[in-house]
Amino acid sequence: MDFNETKATYRDQIESTIAFSGKGLDFYTRVKARYLREIVARQLPGCARPRLLDVGCGHGYIHPELIRHGYQVVGLEVADAVLPLAREANPDATYLAYDGQSLPFDDASFDVVTAICVMHHISPQHWQRLVCEMRRVLRPDGVVAIFEHNPYNPATRYVVASNPIDADAVLLSSPTLKNLLKAAGFSRVAARSILFTPFEGPVFEALDRCLGWLPLGAQYYALGTAR
Repeated sequence: MDFNETKATYRDQIESTIAFSGKGLDFYTRVKARYLREIVARQLPGCARPRLLDVGCGHGYIHPELIRHGYQVVGLEVADAVLPLAREANPDATYLAYDGQSLPFDDASFDVVTAICVMHHISPQHWQRLVCEMRRVLRPDGVVAIFEHNPYNPATRYVVASNPIDADAVLLSSPTLKNLLKAAGFSRVAARSILFTPFEGPVFEALDRCLGWLPLGAQYYALGTAR
């Protein structure tokens, strides 16, 4: 899928596919942003203004949820036609195009690196290289947090199969992603399932956390610490 071709229709295509859940894209974005902030606060408690790299940032939908909490956001995207839209929506973030190969930054440039539902659009033969590049640009003790669709969840598989954007998707399980992180040299590698329900509120947030060990959430995150 060439995401340059969907720059104007991406949100509508996603919204149409997930409409059966009763929630739109913004809900799922807020949930992932909350988990990401919690991960960073827990792993980097002394980092007041984390410098974060978002690989495959797309339109930058999640970035307002980070910028308002003091994050310094840099978005990187292969589909460069999307970047003017991201810049217009988030003038306080920095957006750059790249070739999908080496991340165009010096070693140890970031406190946090994330990729949000991006890996499944990348050919599996390139997964390990990308994860190693994430490790390279992280400072010592920096954190990687990768969010992905859960191939064990039937609703997720339905969404992926129904969306033309995901026609090329190769879903990867949390054990696979954890092994990639370990092979790249990350320590304290872990994974948790999220989004067990499409409901908001403290009760459902608590339920989501309680069930995180169960590999059946609609999505999951895997994280690791740079040595």
